[in-house]
Amino acid sequence: MRPRISAVVVLVVGLFCPGLTAQPPLASNPERGEPPRLLGVASFYSPRMMYLKYQPLVDYLSDHSGSQWELRINTTYQQTVDELCSGRLTAAYMGPLTYVRAHAACGAEPDLRLRTAGRDTYQSYILVREDSSIRELADLEGKRFGFGSVLSTSSHLMPRAMLAEVGIHVPDEIECFYLEHHERAARAVLLGEVDACGIRDIVGRKFLDRGLRIVARSRPIPNFPFVIAPDAPSEVRDGIVRALVELPAEDPEIARRMAEWDEELAQGFVFSQDAEYDGIRALAEEIIGPGALELPEADLRCVGPVR
Repeated sequence: MRPRISAVVVLVVGLFCPGLTAQPPLASNPERGEPPRLLGVASFYSPRMMYLKYQPLVDYLSDHSGSQWELRINTTYQQTVDELCSGRLTAAYMGPLTYVRAHAACGAEPDLRLRTAGRDTYQSYILVREDSSIRELADLEGKRFGFGSVLSTSSHLMPRAMLAEVGIHVPDEIECFYLEHHERAARAVLLGEVDACGIRDIVGRKFLDRGLRIVARSRPIPNFPFVIAPDAPSEVRDGIVRALVELPAEDPEIARRMAEWDEELAQGFVFSQDAEYDGIRALAEEIIGPGALELPEADLRCVGPVR
């Protein structure tokens, strides 16, 4: 099923006015003049990739949750937290570290959790060029390392933890570069701009036949939560749960439609709870410091340029 034309308007506006959705919005209930609800997603990937991955989910929610929805691509991970807690977003699809910051800020809870390829967890890969002399993590001392966003679990927190485990600490023993998107970090390695990068497994695998190889894999990371705003009406929450968990189990046609989504989302969602992310909280405070859940993004970076 092709994404709807209205979403293209949202994307085009977002490209010229990052973080914005098209205005005026379509009414979710024309009789009452209600605007569509916003599903926020941080900019994990390029704008085009974000649209291809997540617009089918938004279309599906509009068809089956009882509310109309729009995709809002936030320019930063923290913007997703801020807009969820302020009530601008009705729901957000977040990485684990971003989620625990939202929980700390406004008590947001992970109502559901992604099951990529049927798995409850995913991993971070540290990648280098195939022709690199780097063979193990310890070889990265003194090298240039490409991270994604500072609030990314698999492209910042977990790679830093993996480096720390072999005695490499930032910023003294590695040169940090922040490339924001996972794909951009991988391409920087290919182009020789950095010596290695840390990115999510589902992205990293796509570069294994394009000139990169894996140096190390992280411990399992609890999968991405789908977080509903604390003040969302109960009927909206119930509609989301029914659409994403109950209907796929009851209706083979619904399950088939979901299976056609991007591989990241195609196996759907299951129920989740906050305690599943306690390990991420503890790791963030151990690796980044005691302010990891509250300080501004810029204060959590190791010293290095943003490209």
